[in-house]
Parts: sequence; C-alpha cells; structure tokens
Amino acid sequence: MTIHNNRNFCKNCILPNGFLDIMLDEEGICDICRDPTFHTESWRKVQITDTMRAEAKKDWNATIHTILCSENRNPYDCILGYSGGKDSTALLDMLINDLNLKVLAVTIDTGFMTDVAKNNIKSTLENLNYSAHHCFISEGTSTFIRLYRFLFLNHHSNTRILAGTVCDHCSDLIHSIIVKEAIQRDIPLIILGYSSDQIKRYFYEIPQEEMRTKWTPEFIYTDPFTDDDRKWYLLEKEKNLTSLPRILLPYHVLEYDEQSIIHNITSKGLVEKGKTDPVLTNCHVVKAALMYDLYRYGGVSYALQYAELVRQEPREERSRTRKKWLRLYMSIGKALLNGRFASNGIELFLSQIDLSKHDLLSTINSELMGDPNREKILTNIKLLK
Repeated sequence: MTIHNNRNFCKNCILPNGFLDIMLDEEGICDICRDPTFHTESWRKVQITDTMRAEAKKDWNATIHTILCSENRNPYDCILGYSGGKDSTALLDMLINDLNLKVLAVTIDTGFMTDVAKNNIKSTLENLNYSAHHCFISEGTSTFIRLYRFLFLNHHSNTRILAGTVCDHCSDLIHSIIVKEAIQRDIPLIILGYSSDQIKRYFYEIPQEEMRTKWTPEFIYTDPFTDDDRKWYLLEKEKNLTSLPRILLPYHVLEYDEQSIIHNITSKGLVEKGKTDPVLTNCHVVKAALMYDLYRYGGVSYALQYAELVRQEPREERSRTRKKWLRLYMSIGKALLNGRFASNGIELFLSQIDLSKHDLLSTINSELMGDPNREKILTNIKLLK
C-alpha cells in the first residue's frame, strides 16, 4: 500500500489520524474536513464571507487612493514588514512600482534569519535600487533569544503545537517593534505580507485593541526577562495613543497566486530561482519547533496549512494536489527524523538558547508520556521512518 492510500491519513487532505487530537472517521475523513467549524488550539478555520472580502478590498483601494491624493504626504507613506520571503518581496515591488508609494522596508533580525532570506533582501534592494530606504533592526536579538528559550522550556500542551505558539509570540514582538518604529517616524500605515491562507489570527486588518491588549504576554514581566526586554513591546504611553498605525494584510483581499508571485519576482531578477521556497526562507526557530512538534505530536506542523491548501482546491484537482503536499510532508518528516532537515540551523538555534538536542528530546518524552494519543503519535512517527 502506498503512503498516499494509507488509512492513517485523511482521504480528503493529508492530516494523520490522532495528530493534535484530530481524528479520522470510519470513512477516513478527518474532523476538519468533515466539519469546517471544527477547531483545536492549533487550528481554527476563520469563515470569511464574500461580503467581508469585498468590503476589505474596497477599504484597501480607498486607503491607497487617499495616500496618493494627499497634498501633504509624509517622507514615507507606509512601512512594509520585509522578511526576504517571496510574499513580502512581491509586495515591496508592487507597492513601489505599481502603486507608486513611498515605502520604508523594515526587517527585524531575530538572530536566526537564514542566509537565503538575507541574500534575498540584499538582491531585491539592489535590483530595485532601494537600499537607502531599508531599515534593519537587530538590537533586540537578545530579547528574542530569551523569548525562544522560555517558550521551548515551558510548552505544556497536548493539542497546541510549539511552532504555532512560537510564531504567535515572535510575530507579536516583531509587530510591536515595527509599530514603535512607525510611531517614532509618524508613519500611519504598516503593511504585512501574510498570504491568503494565513488567516488563523487576523483577517485583512489587525484590530488596534489587539495591539493594546494581546501582544504583550504576562510572562514578560517575570524572570528571566528584564526591563531591556520589555522596552521592545508597546509601552503604556504608546498603547494610550488615540490612534495607533493601521496594520493591513492586503494579500487577504487581492488576487493571490503563489506561482505567479514566484514567476514575477524571479523573472525580474529580484530573487534567484530556487530561493523562494518558505522552507529555505523561514527562520531556524521555526525549523527547530517543527522538529519538536514532530517528536511530540507525531506530525509535521506545516500539515495544518498544507491540508487547508488541499481543501481549497476544486474537487477535480484535489487528488493531484493532495499527493503533491503529502509527498512534501513525508519528505520533511523523514528529513527531520534523520537529522537532515536544516540540521546546521537547528543546531545553531539550540546552542544559542543553551539547550541540547538530547535534553530537548528528554523533555518531549516526558510530555509525551501523559498524552492520551501517545500510541497514535508513535504510530505516525513510525510511518515516516
């Protein structure tokens, strides 16, 4: 029996049975495919209506029109959170060359950016002749390191992936730093390149109330964090401003086609061919969290997003698409277990947070002992070996 037909995987998407307490029914269909409203701590499908998308797109067009028609434009119209990935690279090109906006590209260095992402940034800025309008903020690296160590050592959940927890807290800190930069420079708009399938937390615009109340975690006020760490989060005086900069996610309402984006940025020479894969540009932290989640929950964390991409395909295309994403899932899973997936980056990350792989796996095994899905988890790991 081939892996594509294995009964341990959902017949409609690619989720393995028992992964994060997501089960297959007698017909081999997972909870999420059977019920779009089904959710766990790690996955929640936000239901977006056509009316919501239309209203958001109307707002986007009106926002750009207002900027372009303003008689007193600031030195910069907006900040773009620029990671060096394909989506933010394409956005930078679009904002500058298609919409004629004055953009400040801001990159937050967490200390664990991949060389591919850094080289993509350098290449794009040189090709766009835009290096003078790029801000690289690296002074908060020590805070990110303390944050990651805390999260890796204090993750206690049977259903919440570490990759999701880390990404949420990391993005909150990154976004806080960008907002502080926008406030300092009096820039009213921030644009982020979240793709059309990344709608787990926000749709189109991040609510200002979320910025004020959700971004600063309670644990930041405890050891081992210091005042130097806390200064990177929004201060009370910033939270109390009448209006914070707007943060918009335009790919949620604009036409989004991954292959077109890749073709666009590579054909223009902004990024080299073969350097657009998120597996290459995602930071080392995510890859270490992927390893943790595989040993702890028996699946590759990316599966949740891959499965949603399969579900979004027309029914006649779904089988082919499912096989494609399942092959990638299996490839990443095998490489993680064999120590061949981003091994240097993972080792670098663990050494920087002063944690050995042996100690990390010991912690995972301790957590796994109390998981009611332990046997299913171990079975799913065996499928990848």
